[in-house]
Amino acid sequence: MFADNEKELAERKRLLTESSFRIVSVRLLDTPPKAVDKAEALEEGIQLFNEERFWESHEALEQAWHIAKGVERDAIQSIILTAAAFVHYQKGEEEICLSIMKRARAKMSLVKACELIDFDSLERNINGILDSEKVQLFKLRISRV
Repeated sequence: MFADNEKELAERKRLLTESSFRIVSVRLLDTPPKAVDKAEALEEGIQLFNEERFWESHEALEQAWHIAKGVERDAIQSIILTAAAFVHYQKGEEEICLSIMKRARAKMSLVKACELIDFDSLERNINGILDSEKVQLFKLRISRV
C-alpha cells in the first residue's frame, strides 16, 4: 500500500484494520534497508517469501545478491525473479507472472545449489507452474545438504 502523507496512511491503515486485515509491517520506501550479511539476508528473504511477502523478500534477497559471485549470484537471482513473479500474481497479473517465472527457470538451469535453498524442490514447483500455466504459491524449502 502506498500513501502520499501520514494522514492518508493513517486512514488507509484504519480502513484495513476495520475490515479485519492484519498489518504486518509499515516502512517508508525512501528508507534504505539496514546492512546485513549475506546469510542473514538469505534467511530473511526465505522467511518473507514463505510468509507470501514477496516484495519484501525480493528486497532482502537483493542484499545477498549484491554480495554474491558466480553461480551463487545466479541462484539468488532465480529466487528474486520467482518472488518478483509472485508480486505480479498478487496484483492479478498472471501473464506477467508466468513470463518472469520463465526467466527464473532460465537462470536456474545453471544452478543446482545454494547455501540454504532446496533447488530441486524450487525447480519442480516452477516447472509445475509453467507446464500447467496455472500459478500456485509455494514455500521455499531449506536445503538439507
